[in-house]
Amino acid sequence: MACADCGRARSAGLCEACDQRRQTEALIAEAGFLAATWSADLTDPAAVAAVAAEVRTAIEAHIAAEWEQFLQITDLADLEAAGPDVVEDTAAHNAFLAAESTVAEYQHQALVLLGRSEEAKAEARQAYATERAKPWFRALPDSDDALRAATEAAAQAQARTAEYLLAVRLEQLRTQARPEPVRPAPRSQRLPELAAHPLHGTTPEVIA
Repeated sequence: MACADCGRARSAGLCEACDQRRQTEALIAEAGFLAATWSADLTDPAAVAAVAAEVRTAIEAHIAAEWEQFLQITDLADLEAAGPDVVEDTAAHNAFLAAESTVAEYQHQALVLLGRSEEAKAEARQAYATERAKPWFRALPDSDDALRAATEAAAQAQARTAEYLLAVRLEQLRTQARPEPVRPAPRSQRLPELAAHPLHGTTPEVIA
């Protein structure tokens, strides 16, 4: 079967380059969502779209720079000699790797910034106080062991809250991005319309 995207023959329906391009496109969209979780009003589609456009421009520039760097250490003639599609496949794979690494950076940045949110700080303070109030630290709440355990509990609570906020906001963005399902009209609306259509090969007089 030919590739459904580019038409390359004998590709089992999707060639390697187009498969990588699809994955790269999905990663770019995910990076846009990740950036929007902390830098845009999620209820404003225009603001989310603006962030996504900025992210796309940045990632595409990064992909182009990575490809140029690859060409500086690679003989393009050797790639072309290896096969008619090798250059295209290699470029698509390099783009995927560049996008993948960028998404990881956006995710890390989102977790760091959401960890500084008031929700995350409040959870950290609560975990810190709860740990110091535990029975085995109650006698010496300011001891090194108590402070160390409280600090670790606060950091874990802050990180978990950031992960939760990120997951909730990403789900909200993905839900908003999904197209609305097309629902058929209710039968109560469709039946009168169907009844109004004359039958094929008949007339109202014959029906009467």
